[in-house]
Amino acid sequence: MKLIYAAMALLLAVAACNSGGQKNGEEQNATDEAQLRPAQPAGTMQVVIQDRDKDTSIVTFHFTIDTMRYERTYKDLPLVKDFPDTAIYRVFWDEPNSVWIGFIKPNRDTRYYHASQDGKRLKVLWVPSPPQKIYRYMEKVMGLGDVIRQQPKLTRYEKNIQSGLILEDFIVALKPGSSKNVTNVYMKFAGVERTLEMPVPDGAKPYIQALADDEAIVGVEVNGELEEFYQVKVVNGRLGYKTLQTVIK
Repeated sequence: MKLIYAAMALLLAVAACNSGGQKNGEEQNATDEAQLRPAQPAGTMQVVIQDRDKDTSIVTFHFTIDTMRYERTYKDLPLVKDFPDTAIYRVFWDEPNSVWIGFIKPNRDTRYYHASQDGKRLKVLWVPSPPQKIYRYMEKVMGLGDVIRQQPKLTRYEKNIQSGLILEDFIVALKPGSSKNVTNVYMKFAGVERTLEMPVPDGAKPYIQALADDEAIVGVEVNGELEEFYQVKVVNGRLGYKTLQTVIK
């Protein structure tokens, strides 16, 4: 019996530690965001974007610190379209000689660049994985990506579009599923129809957001956060979709 009680006590202790760890992690993220503050820049950062109408844009960074000047151009940056330049990027100085620049890509993901001083020279680098406190601050506090997240949330999207040689209605709609935790996603273009299932956790709300006339995102809103599940798009007259994630928590 003592062994049973001891095992139960150990399980409870482990569960408590796991719960506490998750809570402490969430509290730490909130603390990081609250404590992080923009620094007083020791220079300037100017961002110039060209070829917004193409698949990849040209972005030039003009970076200065004191009397030092540096310019670097990236020619392969895919950027979300149909929004003003100033709406698709944010600039954050975390130190007087260190600045982060974040952009929104067409797939609604982000790309970050970091400009800094290294002794007597300046540099601007692409950073695939910026520190969590940096990207959380830029996205949660500075609003990087809000221009997309604040687009209207719909239950049905319908638009008459021309894709290739075909002029037809592009339709994406939410319909009741087999249970309260499942929503059917219906899509149609040029006589082609498809219905997919999407899980909907308790308390979550399914939605559709139009990214462009020929493209929509379908997902669920959970505790104020948008979880994207399907990308539905018409390309050259053909209807298609992409699964963005398989599990929504």
